[in-house]
Amino acid sequence: MAPTSILESPSAERNKEPIYDQVLAPTIFPRLVKSAINDNLNILELAAGCGVHTTHFVSSFLSENEGFSVEWHPSDPDAEARASIDARVERTKLNDSIVPANSWILGKSGGTSCNDPNRDKGDAGASQSGNIGDVSDYREHHNYFDLVLCINMIHIAPWEATLGLMECAGKVLRKGGTLMCYGPYKVGGTASESNLRFDGSLRSRNAQWGVRNLEDVIEVAKTEGLEFVQSIEMPANNLSVLFRKA
Repeated sequence: MAPTSILESPSAERNKEPIYDQVLAPTIFPRLVKSAINDNLNILELAAGCGVHTTHFVSSFLSENEGFSVEWHPSDPDAEARASIDARVERTKLNDSIVPANSWILGKSGGTSCNDPNRDKGDAGASQSGNIGDVSDYREHHNYFDLVLCINMIHIAPWEATLGLMECAGKVLRKGGTLMCYGPYKVGGTASESNLRFDGSLRSRNAQWGVRNLEDVIEVAKTEGLEFVQSIEMPANNLSVLFRKA
């Protein structure tokens, strides 16, 4: 695949190491590895963007967990993003661990293009090239994944995408599996000054976008059988929010 297929995301480059070093490596992966069957983890990355997180997380996990394998499913509704993911996988020679990117859309639209609001393509970056995310799209993967990741999507997508995210995670996670959502949130209806400004900027660009109330996200997750476990403070006033399938 031509190198020009690879897209860049400054925000993903900035947060890939904090997410891995502060959340995935110390908190999520040890528990999943301990409970894994056949020394393998199945992981779904929704709104995977251009693949910066995909390749960093997989290469880091494999280097730290000798003898373990991973089957990583990156997903994004944007065709350019999927081409970038596949090109990065090819370049890093991780084809044995990362399957070709799929095009699930959460609800009528969802996901982002490169997890970066600067790549504005209308409805959450969706170019209408993906598959509408209803139950049938996920049927063959029900109760299949140990972990579902969704990074910097909820605030740069219509609320319907969050509903679709929780419906999807509730169906595809195995019992005891984990959902991790990363991004900015309001707590108790308020947020840091920078996140309030960010919220205003997002809503001025697309009335369906915006920094969400954490309590609302937790409530939606609960309706899909996902229990809130904890939120972890991250750099730049972001949170990593963890849920577990009951």
